[in-house]
Amino acid sequence: MRNGVLFAALFAAAAAAAAADPQLVSPGFPPSTVDSQGALHEDWGVFALSIRVPEGARVEEQKFQAAPVPVVVTASGAGTLRCTQTAYRAPIWPRGCDVMTALLENTGGTALEVRFDLVLPEDAAVGERLAFIGGRAVVGLPAGIEAVRGEKRSWGRVPGVRPLPGWGKPAVRCDRGFRNIVAGFGEIPIVYEFAVEPGARRTVVLGFCESHWTVAGSRPVAIQVEGAAALECDPIGAWGHNGPGCLSFEAADANRDGYISVVVGPHPAAVDRFPILNVAWVFKPGTPIDLAQVLLGAANEAAEYYVDAGGPKDQLLYKGGTASYRMTLAPEQTKELTFLVASPGGGEVPDPPRSTWTPATLRKAAEEVWAGWSEP
Repeated sequence: MRNGVLFAALFAAAAAAAAADPQLVSPGFPPSTVDSQGALHEDWGVFALSIRVPEGARVEEQKFQAAPVPVVVTASGAGTLRCTQTAYRAPIWPRGCDVMTALLENTGGTALEVRFDLVLPEDAAVGERLAFIGGRAVVGLPAGIEAVRGEKRSWGRVPGVRPLPGWGKPAVRCDRGFRNIVAGFGEIPIVYEFAVEPGARRTVVLGFCESHWTVAGSRPVAIQVEGAAALECDPIGAWGHNGPGCLSFEAADANRDGYISVVVGPHPAAVDRFPILNVAWVFKPGTPIDLAQVLLGAANEAAEYYVDAGGPKDQLLYKGGTASYRMTLAPEQTKELTFLVASPGGGEVPDPPRSTWTPATLRKAAEEVWAGWSEP
């Protein structure tokens, strides 16, 4: 009975693939599709790997394999570069995720610089190892690739941290921004940048409200505002549980790149090393600043920049959802990259540095779930 059901399911999947875009499936979960260019279509949007060397690679062949696991293989090439993308569904708890491996091969006798884009929706926030949409971790990125960032906005946060609207529960009257936070899950520092005249000075005020921990020392943070002395802050110790508070920094564009950076990172002695930030204000020189009034939101209009971190008007520093990457392949070298992609149903991908999944165990788990599946 089990084998009969299995082969019937695989035959149905193969028939669907022949009639339309092939599907990635896992027993009991909604499918995702792979289009003719190898892009994955999920409920949150489209994920594609676009290869440039520098000319664009063209799809040469696409195959659907029904057994032992439904797999779509898309082969493309340009010049001496060959790219083979393999996509399938892995049963990662609780909702599974899609896996895309990209095998890049330099068939030539000289080194080759490979450039590729991760094409994502405009609202995607692409960090070092994760990409988010609306706080949902939708793509897990492989180690060893470094993004070449695009055009900057006048202010915004560096991708990689997560907005949590409504997380803050301030117990006293204060600015509305204290109700929201951004959080650096995985010990990722929170980084904002603000455009100024090269070398200019500003006063930066940061607002914190700890609404989870109740004991001092649980989540202190390490703060570095460009041009100012580094500072450590324990919001519980300073203002108590659900107590909003502000810190002021005399900042400067020290490296004269036209931006002042603000970094809130994990404190090495913290119990919880996921840093948080609620609000940020940037004031031009000569602006009268009363921290009590700033905390109440009375100085928002006077600020050059006001950031309700994690709120509805917060934004990413870099425009667009696409992230670009570069790598060099030696003559006849191959390199395999593995991407985890959130499949339909609201699930998320695991944080790659903290996950024990490997390409081998992901594929093994996919094969085992199909081999052991039967309808109830």
